[in-house]
Amino acid sequence: MRLGEPHPGVKASAVLMALLASVVVAGCGTGYSGTKANQVAQWASQYSVVSNDQLVVDDASAIKASVRAGKLKDVTSNCAGLAVDAGTAYGNLPTPEVTLTDELNTAYEDFAAAGGQCAAATSLGSGKLTAALRTIAAGLVSLKAATRLLAAEGVH
Repeated sequence: MRLGEPHPGVKASAVLMALLASVVVAGCGTGYSGTKANQVAQWASQYSVVSNDQLVVDDASAIKASVRAGKLKDVTSNCAGLAVDAGTAYGNLPTPEVTLTDELNTAYEDFAAAGGQCAAATSLGSGKLTAALRTIAAGLVSLKAATRLLAAEGVH
């Protein structure tokens, strides 16, 4: 890999995101039963949503810690991990609930975009990294809203 090229995981996650988008559109029928809360709980259990969401939160924390420590290589590696983990979580959409799907979609897209952008950062002071950190923060806001929606349906 040459300097300035995105991490190979970022390229792979971009392709994965494109493929997953077509799967999400095609897979709008859920096949879950019972009340909306039961359907959301079944979906969340089937896809280990809580633990997958925790992975992206952990990635975001690791990125921030790496920035504070001044370790660019760790930053770019953690960013690539965020892009991949966000792609995995994105593949679990749609949920049985439209608003929840929208919030998670926004969060995962923010994380994937920011992860790809900061994985390609060439310095800790780069505009790419600064913009990516803002996008990660926005993704965390959407993820927090989704977490509240999940909790309202009994998923913790």
